[in-house]
Amino acid sequence: MIYVLFVILTFGISAAFGWLAIPRIVIFAKMKRLFDEPNKRKVHKGAIPRLGGLSFFPAVLFSFAFVLGLRYYYGYDVSINLQIELLTEFLFVVAGMLILYFVGLADDLIGVGYRNKFAAQIFAAICLVFAGVTVYDFQGLFGLHRLPFLPDALLTIVVVVLTVNAFNLIDGVDGLCSGLGTIILSTLGIFFIYYELFVYAMFAFGMAGVLIAFFQYNVLGTRLKVFMGDTGSLTLGYMIIFLGLKFANLGFATFQPVGLHAPLAILLGLLFVPVFDTCRVFVSRISRGKSPFYPDQNHIHHKLLQLNRTHLQSTGILLLLEVFFILFNFFLTEVCGLDFGWVLLADIVLGVGINLILNRLIDHYGRALGENEVIRKP
Repeated sequence: MIYVLFVILTFGISAAFGWLAIPRIVIFAKMKRLFDEPNKRKVHKGAIPRLGGLSFFPAVLFSFAFVLGLRYYYGYDVSINLQIELLTEFLFVVAGMLILYFVGLADDLIGVGYRNKFAAQIFAAICLVFAGVTVYDFQGLFGLHRLPFLPDALLTIVVVVLTVNAFNLIDGVDGLCSGLGTIILSTLGIFFIYYELFVYAMFAFGMAGVLIAFFQYNVLGTRLKVFMGDTGSLTLGYMIIFLGLKFANLGFATFQPVGLHAPLAILLGLLFVPVFDTCRVFVSRISRGKSPFYPDQNHIHHKLLQLNRTHLQSTGILLLLEVFFILFNFFLTEVCGLDFGWVLLADIVLGVGINLILNRLIDHYGRALGENEVIRKP
C-alpha cells in the first residue's frame, strides 16, 4: 500500500506544479506578447498563449525525482533487478525528452521547419533504442515473434516518430490531446500498479497530474486560457510511447512475468485513435500528390466540426471512442483470446468504417469549415 501512496504523491505534486506554474506562464506570455496570434487558419478569436506545455517536462521530472528520493530516504528501495535497467532508461529518456522539449519550445516561439522537428524526433527515438526500450517482439503478428536487433531498432524508430507526430497533429481542438494523454497514461499507470512496477506508475501518473491541471486552463479557462503547443504535444507523445513500449514488453522482462495474452494489442487500443487518424491523413495527402505534412482539414476532429459539433463535444466524442478501443482490444485479447493480428485487423476495419460513416454524414448534413475555425497544423 505504501508504494501506491508514493504514486499518488507523485500525481499530486505534479498536478500542484501545473496549477501553480501554468497561470504564471500565461501571465508571463501575455507580458512578453508571446501569443498564438489569431489568423485565417486558427480556431480562436483572441491572442492566446501556446506555452502551456512548458510546464509538462519540469513537472514530471520534479515530482518523479522528488518522490523517488523520498522512497530511498525512507528505505523503500527499487528492487536490485530493476535499478540498473531503470537508471539506463531514465538517462536516455531524459535526453530524448530534452531535445523534443527544446525543439518544441523553439517552434512555439519562433517556428521550426518540419525537417528539423523530424530529425529531433529520430534522435529521441534512437535514445529509446539505446535505452533498450524497443518493440522487441511482434507477438505473433505475421507469424513473427522476437525481432533481430537491426529490424527491431528501425521499427522502433518508426513507431516512436509516428506516435510523437500523432499526438502533435491531433492537438487541434481544446482538451483533445491532453484528454487522450490522461486516459492513456492513467490506464498504463493502473497496469503498472497491478504488476507492482510502481516506478513506471510514478512516471505515468506524474505526467497525468500536470495534464489534468493543463486541461482545466485549456478547456475551462477564459482569462487564463492556454494551448500546450508543440512543447507539450511532443514531450507528451514521447512519454506515452516510452511507457507504452515498456508495458507491451512486460511479459519478456526477466524481473516481471506477466499473464497478459497480447499486451501489444492492448497498446494498439491505447494509441489507435491518434495513430490511425495520422496514418489515414498521411495516406490521403500522399494519394492526392501532397506532402504528408501539408496542412488540411481532414483530421477526425475536423470531420466532427463539419457535423456541427462544438469543440467540447468533438473532444468528448473522441475521448469516448478512445475508451471504447481500449476496452474493445482488452476484451478481444484477454477474454476472447484472439491473437494480435486479428485484433489489428478488427481495429482497422472499425477505423475505416467510422471514417466512411463520418464522410457519408458530412455529405448529407455537413458544412464547409471556415478558414478561421480550425487549427491547421502541418
